Amino acid sequence: MNRLAILLAFVAYFHAVLAVSEKRGVPNLFEPFRFCQLGDIQIGFGLDGWQNDTYRMHLAAQQVNAQNFDFCIAVGDLTNDRFSYEIQAFQDTFPEFEPKIHLLPGNHDISSVATLKQFSLDYNVSDHGAFSHNGYRFIMLDSITLISNLTEFEQYTREEWVWFETELKYATAVKEQIIVAHHHLPFEFTEDEPDSYWTFPNRVRGRYLDLIKEYNVHHILVGHRHETKNIYPTDNSFTIYVVAGTARFFDDNGFGINYFNVSSSNSATGVNQTYVHLQGVTHMKRSLGLPNGCPDIFAH
Repeated sequence: MNRLAILLAFVAYFHAVLAVSEKRGVPNLFEPFRFCQLGDIQIGFGLDGWQNDTYRMHLAAQQVNAQNFDFCIAVGDLTNDRFSYEIQAFQDTFPEFEPKIHLLPGNHDISSVATLKQFSLDYNVSDHGAFSHNGYRFIMLDSITLISNLTEFEQYTREEWVWFETELKYATAVKEQIIVAHHHLPFEFTEDEPDSYWTFPNRVRGRYLDLIKEYNVHHILVGHRHETKNIYPTDNSFTIYVVAGTARFFDDNGFGINYFNVSSSNSATGVNQTYVHLQGVTHMKRSLGLPNGCPDIFAH
């Protein structure tokens, strides 16, 4: 390719990025900010009944409101069974949160196209989306449709992968730092571990991790596991933040919230996380065994 062709290609690319930027809005310049990660709220799953799940959601709202966060991200499973009283309890309590709370679906929220559409109606949100804040791009995925192999999700799955890559390219083009959030864990112990209920299956895990590394994503927010821990790849290039939430926990870390302090425009060094227990809770009883009766989002 000669120099003129290279120049023309660059100009075309620049104008394409500029057009997208004008459409989406020019990204904000960096200023320090704080946000939080809420785990599985999952009203209806707690050992002590849905009313106490709702009360712990109320406590979480009080705690969040006292912290002056710019926003928070709830990483899925808003209710356990989508019963009308669970959804109503969530809807009644949700307005107590003062900062913007970005809601993501979990596998208890979406297990079919019908429930995907109902999720958007019940909570007045899309199942996936992205937003910019102070030089950072937050990409929020619907991990159910992203990783499912159900035939009815086929078009949704294909379109979400295209959308995900487009968002990564856009953020990189406008020099935004990228943080990704979704419900399922990409992996729990090693990148090549066998498939499990908790994680991305191997047939898509490699594709996902390749994108994470290609676009220098250093922070991934997830739920689903009902434990609180940080997970790292073998090269330590990113962190997966897992938080149990306010319904049940299967480790010794209790109910809680992840606090994030973003102090610089370099996400590799400028994002710091602190796990804080839920304040005012009346018990911290660990759940034994594993969840059962969970919706299946895979074809067998």
